[in-house]
Amino acid sequence: MLGQLEGNGKVVISDLEAGVGTLQRMKDEHVDTVLVVVESSTKSIEAARRAAEIGSKVARVIVVANRIGDDEEFEEIRLALGDHEYVRVPDDPAIRRADKDGVAPIDAALDSPGVKAIGDLAKKLSGG
Repeated sequence: MLGQLEGNGKVVISDLEAGVGTLQRMKDEHVDTVLVVVESSTKSIEAARRAAEIGSKVARVIVVANRIGDDEEFEEIRLALGDHEYVRVPDDPAIRRADKDGVAPIDAALDSPGVKAIGDLAKKLSGG
């Protein structure tokens, strides 16, 4: 299906189920970038390590280290996943509050560290 959407200016963002099965079936001509979202739990890091390894065979990989509390958590992820591009999204109470209130974080807390990190990710994806 993604092959039918080829062309300039076409962007598809897909939230895949956890695991690597879908990544293993992807063809490189249909994928430019794979975002691997990881949190600091052992289970998440191991799943992300496998996903980044498989994803790097077909596309550019950006690891989104999500809900990171401190430098030690971030370094643990970097050591486990290796040489990739990274975006660090801090554990941000403003994002949790926005979610609880049912509003988009960008609307509720534009200047929060988490929203700024997501903005950095958007810049990376758009080539900026």
